[in-house]
Amino acid sequence: MSATAPSGDFASELRMLRERADEDFFAPSADRPPGRHQVDLEELGLRVSVTRARYPNRPDGVDQYALTLTRTTLDRAPDGSDVDLVLHAAFGDAAVQAVERPSTGSRVRMFRVPATGG
Repeated sequence: MSATAPSGDFASELRMLRERADEDFFAPSADRPPGRHQVDLEELGLRVSVTRARYPNRPDGVDQYALTLTRTTLDRAPDGSDVDLVLHAAFGDAAVQAVERPSTGSRVRMFRVPATGG
């Protein structure tokens, strides 16, 4: 799923992105495979995707979100302030629990964030 955020309302778009991932997790559609949900935040120059699943993918896996953050121009990896802004807008207080997955030299930043209920 892809969307373009209205200017100045990226926090709302990120919350909606997370809600779509939650809906997919709790009530998967028979019409389409579950997948990541994506939004381009034009005013920030960022592309954000969110998936909610169990990691590892089995019944006893941990319920987590996977968040991927890139610059839309792919010229460099998003910086720390971009990451903080997106994580806090999408996950609120749970943002401090985000763990970055190492990707040395990559222009993509990936995080796992524990799901805190649902």
